[in-house]
Amino acid sequence: MGDSVTGEGNNYRIVSPSLTVKAMRDSGYKNTAYALAELIDNSIDAEASLVQVFARESPFEGATQTRHRVDRIAVLDDGKGMDKDLLRRALKYGDGLGGDRNRIGRFGMGLPNSSMSQCTKVEVWSWKNSAANALYTYLDLEEIANGRDDVPDPVPSRVPEYWDGLSEAPLGKSGTLVVWSNLDRVKWHGAGATLRNTAELIGRVYRHYLKDGAVTIKMAPVRDGKVLEGKNGWYYAEPNDPLYLMEQSGTPAPFNNTPMFEPFDMGSEAEPGVYHFPIPTPDGKKYTVTVRASIARPEARRPDVPGHPWPDTANPNRDPGWQTWGKHAARNIGISLVRRGRELDLDSSWAIGYNPVERWWGVEVDFPPELDEIFGVTNNKQTATVFSSLSDFDWAAEMDPDETPKAFRDRLKEFGDPREPLLGLAQFLGELLKKMRRKLLQQTFGNRKGKKRHDQDVTSKATDAVKRRHEDGHTGTTDRLAQETTEAEKRQQQLTALTERHHVDEDTAQTLVDEALENDWRVRWISSPQDSSAFFNIDLLAGMLQVSFNTEHPLHSKLMAVLEDVPENASEAELRQRLARATETFKLLIFSWARMEDEIPSKKDRRVIADARSDWGRYARDFIEDGSEEE
Repeated sequence: MGDSVTGEGNNYRIVSPSLTVKAMRDSGYKNTAYALAELIDNSIDAEASLVQVFARESPFEGATQTRHRVDRIAVLDDGKGMDKDLLRRALKYGDGLGGDRNRIGRFGMGLPNSSMSQCTKVEVWSWKNSAANALYTYLDLEEIANGRDDVPDPVPSRVPEYWDGLSEAPLGKSGTLVVWSNLDRVKWHGAGATLRNTAELIGRVYRHYLKDGAVTIKMAPVRDGKVLEGKNGWYYAEPNDPLYLMEQSGTPAPFNNTPMFEPFDMGSEAEPGVYHFPIPTPDGKKYTVTVRASIARPEARRPDVPGHPWPDTANPNRDPGWQTWGKHAARNIGISLVRRGRELDLDSSWAIGYNPVERWWGVEVDFPPELDEIFGVTNNKQTATVFSSLSDFDWAAEMDPDETPKAFRDRLKEFGDPREPLLGLAQFLGELLKKMRRKLLQQTFGNRKGKKRHDQDVTSKATDAVKRRHEDGHTGTTDRLAQETTEAEKRQQQLTALTERHHVDEDTAQTLVDEALENDWRVRWISSPQDSSAFFNIDLLAGMLQVSFNTEHPLHSKLMAVLEDVPENASEAELRQRLARATETFKLLIFSWARMEDEIPSKKDRRVIADARSDWGRYARDFIEDGSEEE
């Protein structure tokens, strides 16, 4: 019976060779860079200090000219190498090399899975006693499709002189070379494009290793048997820090040698921008998750911060998101999940996709390997499914009526819901992001979204209206306070209101006050989170009528954000949609006032409200008309 069910020719295999090949190929790697990261994981686990990545291209005749396309990718390291048994096991799917949680790659899937997602043949040379004594084996999808179900026995084979000759450093006593050929799924065609697109992601995934000098990763495009020369030749993978706190990084100037962000205060004076969150496991143990948070320094978003001018190459009239460093930050949006110093994923599901401000905050969640199952780490180490599922967790929608949060969590725990251990962390992150977004809104008063000129026009028109009414004998509290206050007192009063009442950073507040005094502006519009049901509040200051729009009120997101937070590349259809939404919101606002009058039971009180409405209409006419209309 044994021969009848195990023979190569039977038609009753649980998994057919063709299905096996498809499973190997469709392993879910986002692109070539993520697949390459698996090989670099192995190099770091092998204690390599230098990893070299080669992309070799060869010519082919295009429709009108000769072009070049990548036909080989190789990763060469100086790690401790593998013996015959370990080498063979390394090419076996799910072997169990990953039993050691101290490894970056612990699932025993990385080398074969990542390789076959990009190519049809992977070859491996590894040595522990000089490259001349290397062992060699391979996987070939064509052979597997034809029925091969074992990894070829490694045989002695010297490292090919071709790759030896390309190495910038002499091959060490030990090391490993992995070569991909028949590259039928590489996303990018040319060697330069392949490595450029790879370097930024590799720099982010291994930023902590690169910063600490634990490993050096070099990349080189190869043509005609040699590494290209000059700026197109060898280059290092630089740290790419989505928190932008590293002094030396691959961020564009002027933030390549100084942090672009600063730690966001989470209450710890000893560790600014750091919070340690305990996570329990089903076996009763607790492990610590470290949360790090940062937001942009004002000079990253404003060209007028004293002592921090933008470089001459930047356009001060363009939105900061369109500057080179802003575009860099746009590619690093999300919460960075880090396991043993290696980034698993930059989870953008926690960001508000349409909001350009999302690029200006950074959050890193660093967790130990013991929490892999809790976070839902996938075998290709590209995401943590349970953690990602909590980005839009809605407590109100999932809780039963009258159920307390504790009872809700107890119920989830009883049902074995995999999200339950991370609910506290998710709630903490949600509140943290709200605070960071509020802070970021304060940074760009008077310059937000590149609409400074428009804001100044509105401020000037409102100021003219205030002055006209004053000249006509209508005196306000701000006018009386101005007569009783010196310029220095006026300045300090405005600074105090901005920094203490509305939590504007000191540099921005100073700029706003200087600008107002220089132009003799009598009004100021700001957005500020307020614990009030009013959608705006008023500060009556000496010579300054300050209106603060409540960012916590639904009108802010339904009206102001719709009109102001418009991407510069928004399509005509999107603009029309935004205008329609704003019009709808404005009409609902007026209806809400009408209903308020409708529900006032006293005729006398209704007359008072109706008179106030008429008075507001007259004031609106005075402010909207600029005083130049002909009688």
